[in-house]
Amino acid sequence: MSNETSPASCAEAQQETAKQFEASGADMVGQRLDYALTLLLPQMGLRGRKRSIESGQVLVNGRSCKAAQRLRKGDVVSLADAPTADQQTQNAVVAEADTAAYPADANFEALPRLLERQGEFCFFYKPVGLHTAALTGGNMPSLEGMLPQLLAEPGCTEADPQDGADMSAEAVPPQLMQRLDYGTSGIVCAALSPQAAQAFRQAEAAGRCEKRYIALLAGRLEDDFTVTFALRTDKRSKSRVLDRDAGCTRWTNFTPLHYFEGDDLPQLALTKDSQFHRVGLTLVGCRIRRGARHQIRAHAAAVGHPLWNDPLYTDNDPEAEVQTSHGTFYLHHGCLMLPGANCVMPPPWSFLPSAVARQVLEWLASVD
Repeated sequence: MSNETSPASCAEAQQETAKQFEASGADMVGQRLDYALTLLLPQMGLRGRKRSIESGQVLVNGRSCKAAQRLRKGDVVSLADAPTADQQTQNAVVAEADTAAYPADANFEALPRLLERQGEFCFFYKPVGLHTAALTGGNMPSLEGMLPQLLAEPGCTEADPQDGADMSAEAVPPQLMQRLDYGTSGIVCAALSPQAAQAFRQAEAAGRCEKRYIALLAGRLEDDFTVTFALRTDKRSKSRVLDRDAGCTRWTNFTPLHYFEGDDLPQLALTKDSQFHRVGLTLVGCRIRRGARHQIRAHAAAVGHPLWNDPLYTDNDPEAEVQTSHGTFYLHHGCLMLPGANCVMPPPWSFLPSAVARQVLEWLASVD
């Protein structure tokens, strides 16, 4: 991912050590304050920038103001509290780590990117190992924090005139409409206007939004089935399955696509004495409507078929240690269907045979 900036941006960035800049260029004048703060707080997500404004840390011409305030030519934006030397060093380390995590010659499938725009929605790809939203008080890279850069990359700045999306300086910052776990890859949607965000939420609530995932589960599944258990999600680390049904927008439907067994098992660091040489692994398609935190992972485990290599939802038995010792689980958000918009992206899993990969793509793109 390129980290190049314009000469004007470079000049403003050099003033970051003093934590202030003057709005003078065409790329700054007319911007909302919370969006313009990417120059001062490049590692912080949109919500974090808004909190900084609301707490009075961010000043315009020496006065506190609202996040939605538009900058005028000559306005001076500053932070009330300049960072310490230690904080500056830490920020430099984080920036260097971010660059190292996404070098120019890195595997393309490991890089976050804009997939496409449709109307007032943007669809982004989030790889495994990247947070969707910026963490409160943290400087870890996130898709949310990268949105301005992803939207400004060459070839991504001009919207199709037929799309009707306003990507000018007057547009509000994009709003992420869903989150994926740190270990989950796939499509993340962002709304380009408050009206689009409201339309997304209304479609979710009415069950007119469909999200399709591909997952690798332990054991053999032969028939379609639906898990309807409600989930308790107020625990931060793990969702708890309850002994009652949830509303239909919180159900998970599982569709077996391919069963791996014996020597047909994918080369995922499985050992010959692994339990999966006895029970095998099933590649499944998962459909959800609204979704809850860890819904697919918790529902799969509740019926005895946890995601392969998912340490959080695997029973703590001796054989399960084989699951948790070789890296990440396999869960990919491969299709998002909305009224009037949809995006499909198959999982970037090299272990899938070509025939299975075609079957996966056909299932993701199918119209019921």
